[in-house]
Amino acid sequence: MVVLLAFLGSLLGLTILGVPIGFGIGLSTLALMFVTGTFEPMVLARRMITGVDVYTLLAIPFFMLAGEIMNKAGLVNDILLFANALVGRVKGGLAYVNVVASMLFAGISGSAVADAAALGSLEIPMMEKGGYDKEFSAAITAASSVIGPIIPPSVPMIILGSIAQISIAKLFLGGAIPGILIGIALLAVSYFIARKNNYPVGERIGFGEFLGIFRKTVWALILPVIILGGILGGIFTATEAGAVAVVYAIIVSYFLYDVRWSDYPEILKGASLNTGVVMLVCASAMALTWFLAVAQVPQLLTEVIMSITENKLMFLFILNVLLFLVGMVIDLTPALFLLVPILLPVCRSYGIDDIHFGVIMVTNLCVGLITPPVGTVLYVTNSISKVSLISLVRSLVPMYVALFIVVMLVTYVPQIVLWLPSLM
Repeated sequence: MVVLLAFLGSLLGLTILGVPIGFGIGLSTLALMFVTGTFEPMVLARRMITGVDVYTLLAIPFFMLAGEIMNKAGLVNDILLFANALVGRVKGGLAYVNVVASMLFAGISGSAVADAAALGSLEIPMMEKGGYDKEFSAAITAASSVIGPIIPPSVPMIILGSIAQISIAKLFLGGAIPGILIGIALLAVSYFIARKNNYPVGERIGFGEFLGIFRKTVWALILPVIILGGILGGIFTATEAGAVAVVYAIIVSYFLYDVRWSDYPEILKGASLNTGVVMLVCASAMALTWFLAVAQVPQLLTEVIMSITENKLMFLFILNVLLFLVGMVIDLTPALFLLVPILLPVCRSYGIDDIHFGVIMVTNLCVGLITPPVGTVLYVTNSISKVSLISLVRSLVPMYVALFIVVMLVTYVPQIVLWLPSLM
């Protein structure tokens, strides 16, 4: 217990001081080594290197590069036009467009922050101009962005699968229905708020115009189909799917969106910077997980929790409360590295399926991306919309309720998660 308290205390202190999370985890690992009497900095360096020398982690830079290419191509505009053509003609239609666009973009980006930044900069001004409250526009943008890491392909699912050594393809499939459920829940919230505030009805789009929009957007929309179809068909692995996504993005962006080779230095720079941030956290956290295992922290935590309750349903409730609290103060990626090695053995002792645990974890921690005080997506949306943080959080309250209901469904109805993976 002293080991765990030393680690958590040092990490919390470094976070309060504003130390970047990648460095904070590494320094906390040094503190853990000091407490356990194994202070060997070279061991830390070696564990950081071997920790990221993992084949499956290659998928991260591939999917990030594919996302950068698609963003440069201006694909966001087409996705918004297509979503508007689908659901924009009803009362409060732009709110529905916001949610549907996030669900479509999730199949390309796999990132909540990318979703909020790329779509939010267009959606929020568009909704405000259309007669919607700025606070609601920002809130629905932030809430719908959490779908990004849940609907496949998903960078957090790749990370979780690499840490836990479980099937990334099954994690992808396990997140599909929960992601769709979040979209449906947010559409329901938008429906009631649109009726209450009497938001305007969108313009109707003729069939010919819809067909023209679909013809251009379909090439982007079939990317997730290619990825999942290839994985399920055994044509390529999840890592190879990332490379396929890059090749496909290059072809589509060159022939349909006029992205030229001269644009690639900027694209590669953006993808490299994003990948570097994630991989630094990966390296530090992989070293940490090794030292936590050496210190037998997972076994200790299992004994403590099982002494509190042996009831599986009660444990799942405790798990969700813990994940929600962690998600409020630690970003999604580092939280995965910190908690998966500790909690996975505990979940297995309660007979919880690995895929079910993984999807519960990602879904719950995604809610943390829009909760204060450290919600990354919350601050991105706040920066784009210029809405005060208090007003934004207040407008998010009904969406928090909807997300909580989905998390409970995912937790206590495991077939929502496990049905699609069972078809593999």
